[in-house]
Amino acid sequence: MKKSKFTSLLAVIILILLVATGCSSGNSAATTTGTGTSGADKTTSGKLDKVTLQLKWLPQSQFMGYYVAQAKGYYKDAGIDIEILPGGSDIIPEQQVYNGVANIGVTWDSSLMKYQSKGWGLVQVGQIFQKSAMLLVSKASSGINSPKDLKGKKVGSWFGGNEYEIYALLEANGLNKDTDLKMVQQDYTMNQLLKDEIDATSAMTYNEYGLLLESGLKESDLHVLNMNDAGVAMLEDCLFVNSDWIAKNEDLYVRFLKASIKGWAEACANPEAAGKVVFDVDQSVSLAHQVYMAKEVAKLVVPKDFDPAKIGYMDMAAIQQTADLALKYGLLSKPAVISENTFTSKYWTKATAK
Repeated sequence: MKKSKFTSLLAVIILILLVATGCSSGNSAATTTGTGTSGADKTTSGKLDKVTLQLKWLPQSQFMGYYVAQAKGYYKDAGIDIEILPGGSDIIPEQQVYNGVANIGVTWDSSLMKYQSKGWGLVQVGQIFQKSAMLLVSKASSGINSPKDLKGKKVGSWFGGNEYEIYALLEANGLNKDTDLKMVQQDYTMNQLLKDEIDATSAMTYNEYGLLLESGLKESDLHVLNMNDAGVAMLEDCLFVNSDWIAKNEDLYVRFLKASIKGWAEACANPEAAGKVVFDVDQSVSLAHQVYMAKEVAKLVVPKDFDPAKIGYMDMAAIQQTADLALKYGLLSKPAVISENTFTSKYWTKATAK
């Protein structure tokens, strides 16, 4: 039977509508941000949410949990396409996050408090290091066996925010930082101590102390003043975000944190493998040193008697101690505001919920 012109026209219109509907659906899926979408849904659809993480320093085992999570595909499993930006002496994580260059940053608590005090709208949302890594190290031959023995000595510091634990250590032991000893600028090698140009040097447990051992010195050749043991520790590597960003991306951050915690748990359980992962990212130091760093960092993330299930936990008493010391010794000009708007565990609680 011959079709009428009306019937043919109607068929063409229906076909056009079907094609248009199909194209519209495809475009909608491509432009969805997925802020409130689960990681499983994102993985199934093949669409990943982009997240940029700004580190405080160059690629090293200090940040091994993020690199392990990336290498093992934990971020991808969570529906995340992660970009890890290395830091450096000229990169300030707080500025990177505040300006939108990065979504999430790693910094020291005291540094974050300084920028919060300027009204930058940054909020701490995780605490990776539970202990301070800061040491004052001297040669055993120097006779520095206690903080009081620093009187009359040359003590090295990197300054730039790294000196406040030392100031607290000195005052707690009755020493005036300006008159009882000489504080000097130190470089990022340990050469000044090795050459006896200074009597005591600042050193991180996971890096510079290892450099001293690698130079040929034994532990018995050195004496260590540990800020944790002295009761003047200030917290270091934490996670923070812009308050405007987290308000729109809560689910995304929770997925990021959950994947990161998984990476940190695996890295701390097997630091040798984690050190190799980081070494493969950037071979700026030896594999042996990266592994050494990984083993020491694991002790900060999961200290003795600390439950590995609580990786990322924010100890508010330790945060308050950091704030009090930062104010007392001049890093802050006014007390830090410790509130739900500046330091919050609610995302960690969601990320660790079973």
